Amino acid sequence: MTPNKSTHDPETEHHIHRAHIFDSTFWAVLPAHYDKIKKRWTLIARLYHEANSALMATDRAAGVNSLTAELDMLESDIEDYREVARTIALEDLIGLYMVAGRQRWRAEQIAKQDVEELEGSLKLLEAKLREVKADVVYGFDEKK
Repeated sequence: MTPNKSTHDPETEHHIHRAHIFDSTFWAVLPAHYDKIKKRWTLIARLYHEANSALMATDRAAGVNSLTAELDMLESDIEDYREVARTIALEDLIGLYMVAGRQRWRAEQIAKQDVEELEGSLKLLEAKLREVKADVVYGFDEKK
């Protein structure tokens, strides 16, 4: 028996699957990754301060080791976030703004701007990460 249009529509199935992926990615996966990055960055700031202000060489070395590990994990977290963000089709983002009442041309502008700003934010975070790594590698006293 061949499925007819009324019981099986591959086109509709594809849209439902795509909508589910967009929904879970946009409302669950990306925020979870963002929270992970934010918490790790907060931890890095604390470890940086502790390692920078440690009086004992052993405390400083332990702080630097922890800081280095967290920096490596943050680098990986940023790349994971970028990969997840790339799975969101621009057309889906445009559709979201259109559903919210924007005209298509404006929805396209906003969606493209959002994508550019997200990438800009990730690049800024990567630049800050490189600065912290440089401080760790070359020593904290260089800046003082």
